[in-house]
Amino acid sequence: MPRPRSFDSDAVTDKLCEYFWEHGYSAVSLDDLARQLGIKRGSLFNAFGSKEALLYAAFERYGRTFQGNYKTAHRGRKAIVEYFDNAIALATNQGMGRGCFLVNLLMSQEIPTPELQQALDQDVAFIREFFTDHLHQAQQEQDLLPTVSIAAGVDALFGAMVGLFALARMRASPVMVEEFVHNNLRGLFTAY
Repeated sequence: MPRPRSFDSDAVTDKLCEYFWEHGYSAVSLDDLARQLGIKRGSLFNAFGSKEALLYAAFERYGRTFQGNYKTAHRGRKAIVEYFDNAIALATNQGMGRGCFLVNLLMSQEIPTPELQQALDQDVAFIREFFTDHLHQAQQEQDLLPTVSIAAGVDALFGAMVGLFALARMRASPVMVEEFVHNNLRGLFTAY
């Protein structure tokens, strides 16, 4: 009869998320994870399986809170500005030196499984849909510059999101992160 787990899987998954977020996938070994979590390597492997499965579990945990960052009572330009204000605050407070787990994985070129790639693709599609919906609203409200297409605006906003978290990862100053985002938004909206 197998022994019951002597650890809280949710707490371990939270710690996994933090560790992978900070260190990336390839820089981390199972021994590193076991040591960081205070769990024997065998117990960790029995509970989760491979290192790839550990990363997937961590990313799934991150994904449960990720979409909450896109909830807003606003529509159009105001919703996009609110998202970026929140992202700037997150990036320049908690995210300095860490960036965003999703963006870090997208930029890493080390997606170990098709399942994780599919999860990343779904999150990217969710973000792009958020930007698309709110840009359509901004266009209807004549807040979007007439020279900017929805598709180009979505690409610009997605690039601004990736860029702001990349700047945070490289420890750029909060002022630089803010100005980077604000300059991107000024290029899209009639009044910003």
